[in-house]
Amino acid sequence: MNKGKIFPVAYGVISAIISFIAVFFICMRSFRLNLQLSIALAGVFALFFYVISYFRGHASMEIKRIVYKYQLTDQELAQITGLKASDFPIYHDQLQLILPKRYWPRILDALQKYEQEHEDLN
Repeated sequence: MNKGKIFPVAYGVISAIISFIAVFFICMRSFRLNLQLSIALAGVFALFFYVISYFRGHASMEIKRIVYKYQLTDQELAQITGLKASDFPIYHDQLQLILPKRYWPRILDALQKYEQEHEDLN
């Protein structure tokens, strides 16, 4: 497997483990819930955080892949997404995603449309 497939899974697993441990101990010590209920709640939270982290990792890798593939500059990214060029700093030929994560789906959607348009032209 390449880095693009491993990173979101590893990021999600680490997030799930941390959230499971945190929720488990909060349920056991603060709320004084029994063991089975604490494990069940911690499992639900772990699954939730795994899914969120997986999709964040996947979106990050996909955005960076498209930017690298088409050698997009900050000005081009600003034009494609409708945001400011200063929102897309590129250091050492790598995009730094400093925008809040809530903007990532919008950026990813715009870049996927851009990629589709360029593939249709070729």
